Amino acid sequence: MTSDRRPRSVVEASAPLEHYLISVPPVGVDVCKVCRGAVYDGYDLCYPCNQARSVLRNLRLDSTAFVSLAPVGDQMARDLYTYKRSNVPQYLRQSRTVGLSATLWRWLAVHEKCVASAAGVDSFELITTVPSTSGRTDEHPLDTLVGKIVVGSGGRVVDVLELARTDLGQRTQAKDRFSASREVCGHNVLVIDDTWTTGAKMQSASAALKQAGARKVGGVAIGRWFTQSHKDNANWLKAKRRDAWSWEECCFDRDVRGNVALDLSWPTG
Repeated sequence: MTSDRRPRSVVEASAPLEHYLISVPPVGVDVCKVCRGAVYDGYDLCYPCNQARSVLRNLRLDSTAFVSLAPVGDQMARDLYTYKRSNVPQYLRQSRTVGLSATLWRWLAVHEKCVASAAGVDSFELITTVPSTSGRTDEHPLDTLVGKIVVGSGGRVVDVLELARTDLGQRTQAKDRFSASREVCGHNVLVIDDTWTTGAKMQSASAALKQAGARKVGGVAIGRWFTQSHKDNANWLKAKRRDAWSWEECCFDRDVRGNVALDLSWPTG
């Protein structure tokens, strides 16, 4: 027997996630200028992002964006964790892969140009993903999600980065954590990861690409991982969740509309 069910559209496949996608906040007095997480005591950068400035300097990402906040314990965080876990039933992994793919596809169709503009370029000629650092030997589900499902990226997706060091902790930023395996000289590159926790891997990926000659590097993570138990993060998140989710707005749009006087240039030094 054959099924007469038609394939779902991107809008239909991403629609269920609308119930738990959380708008990424604009830069402000309590929002990190780079990763959009919580900051306290008047700082404009959180500790990991300030560390990246110190360690990587001008090799850091030229712009960063996130589809949604992903608080630990919420459904978005569960989706991002379980879609790539081999001990999760295959049907559940497949369902979550489709949902995340459709969400990223739909978001990039509207906002990739915002990420490029924030990096100071018109567009990204190449797209790549952050390699796994867990010792995985099979194809990472993120590579499938970005390279084989998200339409609009296929012709530009290249396998550029390789893990160069296995002795580093997950939160360690390093210029030599990854290496570039092919020519990127003069190209603008968009790096995609599923989750940003401290940004160590994505920032290190940018360093590898720039040392290989990439001109500008932008970064997009589907979820900005968020731990509510740290400091006053639970109340911070409660305040930020007042903004309703919209496919038409990204964090850069909110920077403009938030009635805050902003300097969006990256910190130097």
